[in-house]
Amino acid sequence: MRWKVVDNTLIIEGDFYAMSSGLLGGFGSVEYIFNHTVRHNKLEQPVVYLKEVADRFSMNRYFGLLTSVPMERLSVVVEQDVTVFATAGIKNHNEKIGTINIVVLVEGDMSDNTIVNAVITTTEAKSKALLKNGFDFTGTSTDAVIVAKMGNGSFYEYSGPASRLGRKIWRAVIKAVSGSLGKGE
Repeated sequence: MRWKVVDNTLIIEGDFYAMSSGLLGGFGSVEYIFNHTVRHNKLEQPVVYLKEVADRFSMNRYFGLLTSVPMERLSVVVEQDVTVFATAGIKNHNEKIGTINIVVLVEGDMSDNTIVNAVITTTEAKSKALLKNGFDFTGTSTDAVIVAKMGNGSFYEYSGPASRLGRKIWRAVIKAVSGSLGKGE
């Protein structure tokens, strides 16, 4: 796995099997995962825009996310064989407007149900990070998650917060979301 930030876009390259809750998401084998900062106030056709970003970087098989959060706020946390990338922004606390995008990469292998459970653990940890940082809500209206496996190393049967994998995801997501919010853990 290699990653870089280019032109307001986090690009992660590798051989992944992943699940994405973002636009054009679902389950699939992908070579690229990206998170792109949109500079427009209003995005009329987000699916078209997502495809344009992928084309700009010559990405064919991908899952992509869009955010209003600048990539300067990207937080990357590594917990052994788990790497979490997060961009978190809260624009209006009262209306819960903002975007929290989280990408969880696991070097090991997982079944589809373990990946789904990892999405739940990621969402719970994101909520915990928001509460720890003084917010009185557990997410925003446009949050998205990608969980990807690389298939190397350990096989994980479980990913709930009490499991070996889940504890790593839990810690890394809380640190990454807190770091992106700029308030520390």
